[in-house]
This record gives sequence, structure tokens and C-alpha cells, in this order.
Amino acid sequence: MHLEKVTTRSSEAAVAGWISSNDATLFTTVVVVAAAIFLHSRLSQGAKANAALAAEKTQLAETLSARTDELAGLGDVLRQTSERLHLTQEDRDKLRQQLAEKLDQIARLNARLDQLLAEHGDLQRQSAATAAERDAAASASAGLRERLDALSAELEQKLAAMESLAQERDRLEQQANELDAIVAGLREKLRQLDVQVAESAAQAAARADQSQRQVSDLEARLAASAQQAADYLAQLKKAQQLAESLELQKQQLHQAMTAADAEHQRQLLEEGRNNRELVGLRGPLKRVAVVIDASGSMRQLGAQGGRDRWADAQAVAAKWLQHLNVEHCVLVVFSSDVRTFPADGTLVDLRGEAGKARREALLAELRAVVPGGWTNTLDALRKAYAYDVDTILLLSDGAPSRADTGLFDPNMADQIYQLCRAHRDIPINTIGLGDYFDDAMATFLRTVAELTGGTFRGQ
Repeated sequence: MHLEKVTTRSSEAAVAGWISSNDATLFTTVVVVAAAIFLHSRLSQGAKANAALAAEKTQLAETLSARTDELAGLGDVLRQTSERLHLTQEDRDKLRQQLAEKLDQIARLNARLDQLLAEHGDLQRQSAATAAERDAAASASAGLRERLDALSAELEQKLAAMESLAQERDRLEQQANELDAIVAGLREKLRQLDVQVAESAAQAAARADQSQRQVSDLEARLAASAQQAADYLAQLKKAQQLAESLELQKQQLHQAMTAADAEHQRQLLEEGRNNRELVGLRGPLKRVAVVIDASGSMRQLGAQGGRDRWADAQAVAAKWLQHLNVEHCVLVVFSSDVRTFPADGTLVDLRGEAGKARREALLAELRAVVPGGWTNTLDALRKAYAYDVDTILLLSDGAPSRADTGLFDPNMADQIYQLCRAHRDIPINTIGLGDYFDDAMATFLRTVAELTGGTFRGQ
């Protein structure tokens, strides 16, 4: 079979040309194919319908089975309910029978209750009669008891009266005996008094004579005493005038001494001020801590020669304490350790006459110290700052040193500088002893003075 090509003008023209160009066999084939497709479609729909019917049938079978099981359960429930209803009817019959029995018992109990009530009424009547008889007996008993009580009380009164009479009789007998004894004693005393009266009369006459003589003597003495009193009063007046004159002279002397003391005090203050200005010290110098180096190097000769640095330090301390107007002071002596004078943590009062003795005591303590050890300047200044001071005087021949080598310790020097910065309000006046041109010593002492507003000088 040959098919002609279809042009591309349109699909409808192509189909028309294709149909017109084929023969009856092709048309029959197409019809058969179409019928087969239609039948296949119907068969497919039928298969789907059969499948749906099978599923529905299965579902119905399951539903029927469930309904069957449910009916079986309902049958069991119905059967159980019937059995319970049958049992309930039997119970109801039993309850009716029991109720009848209980009602019969209640009727019998009511009859018994009526009988008991009647008996109770009889008993109440009998109880009332018994109570009346008891009350009558009680009244009679009370009367008898009252009568008995009255008789007992009367008997007790009579017994008490008899006992009282017996006691009164004994007391009267005792008093009679005592009166007899008293009368006998009075008679004896009267006899003795008669004798004593005679003796007393004689003694009274003798004493009267003696008293008269004493009165005469006293009158004579009184006249002499009056004259002595007049003389004594005259002496008292003279003594009073003398005392007033002496008091006036005392006041004049006190005023003169006060003026002299004030002038002397002014001169001392002026001298102390001049001395402080001459030596170049700074600070109030009223409450002073004198910090003195007593390390081993202080035993070397001083700058002037002839004596060691320790003697120079003692001389400087003594001179300043004597010529500066220091009111309160403490000595802080240091080497490896730190000692204070006085050792009780207080400042010595150097004012007035007592201050001289205290100053000498401080210097004596200082002279008793033997130098030795390394230079522990840090702990010495810490101890000085622990006091309530306004000025510090530091006498040393060197900078702080190590404990092991004795050489300059820069770390300790830095700690001292920090300590000085924390107490800038307290000037430290430093005095270099010995070779104060040494760089380490001079730098250290000058720095301490500059940090606190003090001065540095060499000795």
C-alpha cells in the first residue's frame, strides 16, 4: 500500500487527502481498530467497576461481621439483664417478707414500750413517796445534828473555860511566888540602901568642900587667862598685819618673777628661732623625732678627725636638743634593728625645769648604745612616722645597705622615697656624717630632704 505525502497547509486538508487516497480495506481496518479500542475501553471500565464492587463487597462483609459480633454482644447483655431482673424480683420478695417481720417486731416493741411506760409511772409515784419520806428523815436528822453540835460546842466551851481557869490559877500562884521573892529582895536592898545613904551623905559633904575649893582655883585661873587672852589678841593683830605685808611683798615678787620668766621665755624662743635659722633646719621643730644611724660604719673616724662618727652624732644631737626650742622628742636609733628612747612609744616632754633632766636621760641612753650591724634606714623611718611628730632629723653616714653584703641597696632606697612621698607634710632634715661627698650617701640624703621639704647638710 502506497500512501501519498500530506502537504503542510492544514491538518484538515491532510486528513481529507489521506482518506480519499485510501481504499475500502484501510477504512475497514480503521473501523475494526476503533471498535477494538472502544471494547478495550469498556472492558477496562468493567474491570474497574468489578474491582470497586469487590472492594465494596469486602467492606460490606467486614461491616456485616462487625454487626454480627455487635449483635452477639447485645444478646449476651440482654441475657445478663434478664438474669438480673429475675434475681431482683426474688430479692424484692425476700425484702417484703423481712419488712413484714420487722413491722411485727415493731408492734411487739410498741406494746412492750407501753407496758414499760406504765411501770415507769408506777416507779415515779413510788420514788416521789420515797423522796418525801427521805426529806422528812433528813429534816429530823438535821435537827438532831444541830442539837448535837450545840451540845458539843457548849461542852467544848466549858472545857476551855475550865482549862483557862486552871492556867489562870497557875499564873496567879507563880506571880504570888515572884512577888514574895521581890518583896524579900526589896527588903534586903532597903537595908543596904540605908547603909549606903549614910555613907553617900558623908561623901557628898566632902565633895562639896572639895568643889568649893576647885571653884575658887578656877576663878583665879580665869582671871589670869583673861589677861593672857588679851595679850594673845594683841599678838594676833600684829601677826595679821605682818602677814598682809608679806602677802603684798609676795605678790610684788611674783609679778617681778613673772615678768622675768616671760622675758626669759621670749629670749629662749628667739634664741631657738635664731639657732634654727642658723643651722638651716625646716619644720615646726616642736614634736621632733631624731633618727640616728648606729650601724657598724659609725665607728669610723669623722670628717674632723680625732673622734668617730658616733661621737659626732651624739654631739650634734645634744647640741640641737639643748639650743633648739624642741618641746617633745623621741630618739630612734637604728642599725640592723630599730630601738626607741623612751621605749614605751611616747614622746618625752622637754619643757620646763623637768625637761632638762629628761633631756639628760635621753642623751645618757644614747651614749650607752654600741654601734654595729648594717644600715636599716627603711624600718627606722617607718618607726619615726608612727609617732605624732611634725619634724624629723636624720643623722647618718651612708645610704641604706644590704644585710648580707653591707653595700648600697637601691631597692630599699626606692621604698624609702615612696614612704617620704606619702608623708610630704613632715619635713626630714638630713645630716651627713663622715664622707658625705660619697655619691650614694649624698644622693640618698639629699633626695630624702627634697622629697619632704627638708634640708641636707654635711657635718
